[in-house]
Amino acid sequence: MVGGASSSREDPGRSVLEGQLPAAAAQAEDALAQLREREQELRTALARTTTLEAEMAELRLRPEEAEVARWLQEAEVAARWQ
Repeated sequence: MVGGASSSREDPGRSVLEGQLPAAAAQAEDALAQLREREQELRTALARTTTLEAEMAELRLRPEEAEVARWLQEAEVAARWQ
């Protein structure tokens, strides 16, 4: 061994690990891609949920059509009495 360098002949375990490194890196890249994809799906779902919650809140604030018709009828009756 010269200058502190080691060869794979001296350390067979290192050679095995070096051989596994590309596969491990590919798995990590694949996992990262899947996480990014899932993150986008979750962001899309959150945006849709937020939109639906806003729509539901708006619908709760709107009176029912029958209720508006009743109010108009009551207003007409009240106007006749005045």
